[in-house]
Amino acid sequence: MLRTRILTAALVIVILVPVLIFGGLEGVVLLVVGCSACAVSELSRHLSGLKTTASRVLMFLTGFSILVAFYLLPQKAFFAIIVLFPLLILVIHLFLYNVIENTVDSVVQMTFVTAYIVAPLGHAILLGRLQMGIVWIFFVLLVVSLGDAGAYFAGKYLGTHRFSRHVSPAKTIEGLFGGAAANFLGMFAMKMVVPGLPSYDLLIILTLLIALIAPVGDLCASAIKRRLGIKDFGSLLPGHGGIMDRADSLIFAFPATYHFLVLAGSAVIS
Repeated sequence: MLRTRILTAALVIVILVPVLIFGGLEGVVLLVVGCSACAVSELSRHLSGLKTTASRVLMFLTGFSILVAFYLLPQKAFFAIIVLFPLLILVIHLFLYNVIENTVDSVVQMTFVTAYIVAPLGHAILLGRLQMGIVWIFFVLLVVSLGDAGAYFAGKYLGTHRFSRHVSPAKTIEGLFGGAAANFLGMFAMKMVVPGLPSYDLLIILTLLIALIAPVGDLCASAIKRRLGIKDFGSLLPGHGGIMDRADSLIFAFPATYHFLVLAGSAVIS
């Protein structure tokens, strides 16, 4: 299993790094669109309100529209996008279904999937639009990935105190600390490779934020899987599960990083 996980991770890196380096912002958009589509498909196939072809097509079109808007529209429009898309989904559904029960189930589940997956992952596009945007995307990917690896190995070999038996019995306190240590290792590595990053004061706070919020994303995904009665969301990535199983921490980390940089005054929209 470990060998399979390592080989899959290596393949992902081989694909991901050149696309981000040579593709720029457009490469980020393509990656986000592809990963979001896979993640949406993985989660929605387990939801009863999204079984019809019409609802699935509408959901994909809505998600794609949000990502295109994040890419094209000015920063001031982002809040309006987030507020208006559930209302747009509702309006379309009122003309799509005649039965209110079907309408409510589909609207709620479609809004949930889009808000849980598409909008947060779309923040990678918003990060890419910042000054040094691609560097920030690499920062999040490296810090979160090393944190996941650190949590896995610390939990596997040192873990004895369970974090939450109800939500995720495999998670341990030792794993959380191992993950946090690896988060900071990733931060120091990025600062050494890219001296142009902000001061350590800001990076330490940002890394601490990621170290706290990324495991929350992991735990939320675990809770959803337990309620759905599944082990993994998909099987696209051997040894890891599906895209959703790997993106769960990023779903929280990308928005947290983007809004932290904006609020800290360290972000310049390109």
